Amino acid sequence: MSLIQLFVAQREAFEAAYEDDDWSRLDPFFHPDVRYEVMNMPFHCVLEGRDAMVAGIRRSISGFDKHCRRTVGLDRVVREEGANVIIFSRMMFERPGAPPTSSGVWEIATYRDGRISRLIDLYEPNAAGDYERWMAEWGQGLDPSYA
Repeated sequence: MSLIQLFVAQREAFEAAYEDDDWSRLDPFFHPDVRYEVMNMPFHCVLEGRDAMVAGIRRSISGFDKHCRRTVGLDRVVREEGANVIIFSRMMFERPGAPPTSSGVWEIATYRDGRISRLIDLYEPNAAGDYERWMAEWGQGLDPSYA
């Protein structure tokens, strides 16, 4: 199986876990010592280890995503470069009474022995400012932080 195929399978497992909260389905895709980094957002963080990563993702989803309608659009171009899979996606969140907010993010997954050992979410240059303005106006009660 190619790294891109592994990445797609991981994304499918993520979306299933997003729906049913069974995050154990991600275990086969990530090394126990995975490093997860979120960059260029007010909620930037570095999480070390699969358990910390999953706990952080669950925290962010329960504090933000689940209070909005979420749409994720993946770019048609997925690149495999050495041990990395690189993809760009755009996410949009809608909340009653507020305009939608969207941001683009580069996701870089580094593989070791068929599992992700490092995952980076790098948001577009203008994403942090746009997001902060949206949160100040319409984000009452929302908390997207991972830690």
